[in-house]
Amino acid sequence: MNKPPTAEEPRNPHVHHEPGDIDALFLTRFGIGMSFAIVVFLFMLWGLFKYFADREAALGPPPSQGVGETAQKLPPEPRLQPAPAADMRQMRAAEDQILHQYAWIDPDKGIVRIPIGRAMDLMAQRGFPVLSQTGVPSGGTGRPLGLGAAGGAPDRAIATQVPEKNQ
Repeated sequence: MNKPPTAEEPRNPHVHHEPGDIDALFLTRFGIGMSFAIVVFLFMLWGLFKYFADREAALGPPPSQGVGETAQKLPPEPRLQPAPAADMRQMRAAEDQILHQYAWIDPDKGIVRIPIGRAMDLMAQRGFPVLSQTGVPSGGTGRPLGLGAAGGAPDRAIATQVPEKNQ
């Protein structure tokens, strides 16, 4: 099977084939020993966990009286929403009603809330009020722009006054 070297192939007498790559008996003994060690460590860990569980049961407080009960008690405040999607739809419907419908704000003073589309049309026709140097809009209500009726929080809806009928 071995061919004699030809003249073109280099010949090196110190390099030759190694008859045994690994020691199969050593490898088998190592594998069996490792498997045995793993099994021993598993049993040791199981015993250690059992010891800790028994010790915790002996030293820990007794279980509370209500552990086995299935009473339906309400959790303390704040509670989670049971149906957040429905709550969001309800909130948006209320906001849409405020933004898109007419309503009285103060019937005694003749102030109404108008739909936002109508308010934008009116602002486009009339233009925005001009601030004087004191910060009061000219010809306005006497309060700075953007403040609510009490002068605090900004108005959420644009309100306009209904002109009084002349009789």
